[in-house]
Amino acid sequence: MENLLYFRKQRPASQSFTITSGNVTNWANIDQGSATSFMTITGLGGDDIDSETEIASVTVTAVGSNSNVGSNYSGGAVVAGEVVTLDLGDAVDIADSKLRIEPASGSGSGANIDTDNGYTLVAGDVVTVNFNAFALESAVAVPSSRLISINAVDATNTALAFSSIKGTDNDDLLTITHASGKFDVLARGINDLINANKKGVKVIADLQNSEFCAKDLAVTAVVWEMVASY
Repeated sequence: MENLLYFRKQRPASQSFTITSGNVTNWANIDQGSATSFMTITGLGGDDIDSETEIASVTVTAVGSNSNVGSNYSGGAVVAGEVVTLDLGDAVDIADSKLRIEPASGSGSGANIDTDNGYTLVAGDVVTVNFNAFALESAVAVPSSRLISINAVDATNTALAFSSIKGTDNDDLLTITHASGKFDVLARGINDLINANKKGVKVIADLQNSEFCAKDLAVTAVVWEMVASY
């Protein structure tokens, strides 16, 4: 068995959105309904969130009394400060890091309104998305024999190119953001692990568990661009 080079991103525990009056106005004017349409999930190391399975829960903290919520939430009316956990199966849609909450009422078509589990947001409501720590595109282990190059993009970013596991002409690219001037330390650390006598999984950068191939790298991000359709 050859060495596998292991990389893992750090997923935030959660991300919150405070709904503004501008959000309400913009969302009310699109085809999918009322004040509840799209929130962009960011800060996840460049990976798209394409499935509800990547989310542990979505909650809404009400800014005030609201009777435009699904009948399954407190009988269809909430009060200020009340926290509602939405039904992921019925009320939440997600694709390409875009989160949409089905409204309970509004101007959209009936297919985009859920009177049982939907939630029509108002300005001041806080939506919190709680992520699963390990999910799709969180980690990758690549055979060391596929490493083509280690390139200093700039003082704080190092790019690793791997020949595509799919066998295409396009390379799989992985970028590590680290403390300034640490390219040589990182490159030596990778080289040492590849040439270690004991073969196995070699951790290059695991942000979730703060484990790295060399000391004092101060890695802050791991982002990869794999050939499509893995």
